[in-house]
Amino acid sequence: MEDDSGVRRSLQLLLTGQGYEVRAYPSARGLACDPQALNADCLVADLIMPDSDGLALLQQLRHAGWNGRAILISGHIDDGWEARARGEGFAAVFTKPLVESALTDCLGKLMPSPPAA
Repeated sequence: MEDDSGVRRSLQLLLTGQGYEVRAYPSARGLACDPQALNADCLVADLIMPDSDGLALLQQLRHAGWNGRAILISGHIDDGWEARARGEGFAAVFTKPLVESALTDCLGKLMPSPPAA
């Protein structure tokens, strides 16, 4: 979940290159309209999006029965937001600009191994 198309595409390419199956959405509404969304193992969401925020999105998914892991990214994280995000259930919180290896290392710890290429 990333509203900036360049960042969204970059993350999609990075994670696909690591062997993960990725669905990328520009908005919370786009994710909510995808019937496959609840099958995801992990959510990587931006804090601030045009139609919602990452915290509300995770709450919405949890309410719908989704039990996957979640990672929050944002250029607007401070100690208060990070504490709130972790309290809402995000396993990790990263600031932008994102260090790609930090995200992939985190996913490696949170997720089952991606399929072999």
